[in-house]
Amino acid sequence: MNFLDQSVLNFFTHNRVEGLIFIMLIITYSGSYIVVSGLTFLSALSFYIHKHTARILPLLVAVGGSSITTFILKNILNRERPLGAVYPETDPSFPSGHATVAMALYGFLLYTIWKHDKHYLKNPLIVFLAILIVLIGISRLYLGVHYFTDILAGYLVGFVWILIVSKIENKIEKLLNWRPKIRN
Repeated sequence: MNFLDQSVLNFFTHNRVEGLIFIMLIITYSGSYIVVSGLTFLSALSFYIHKHTARILPLLVAVGGSSITTFILKNILNRERPLGAVYPETDPSFPSGHATVAMALYGFLLYTIWKHDKHYLKNPLIVFLAILIVLIGISRLYLGVHYFTDILAGYLVGFVWILIVSKIENKIEKLLNWRPKIRN
């Protein structure tokens, strides 16, 4: 473990406040696979209902691809979790699955709102999603279940999947908007 990981872990471990643990548990839960799966389903359903079908496959690929990548990396690298966590976790530590899927789902929604939305709540939603992504990472550190580099790697994996699906989304939109040229 490197100096940065240990320093960040020590900072959060030594500065825990009992009342804040509950809030951090709520925040960390918003990055859990159960919540992310439910919100991914609801987002895909919303895209379908509002006829934004070109966004469904990229959403599913971002969340699914990042989850699979994290599972593979965790099992290859098999990094042990920090000692002294608020609650026990049994799977390997690196990369953080919460940080990965938070970036994949909330980051994809942030990107979609930024690119396509013209609603008056566009900017507040973008700020909210960005803060949520950061807070999920901080909550994992605060609760002592991850090292700093686990969080950074999780964000990176999720971000790479957003880049991949942004290309997929562009191709799908072109296919859906393609119309044959009619010659007179």
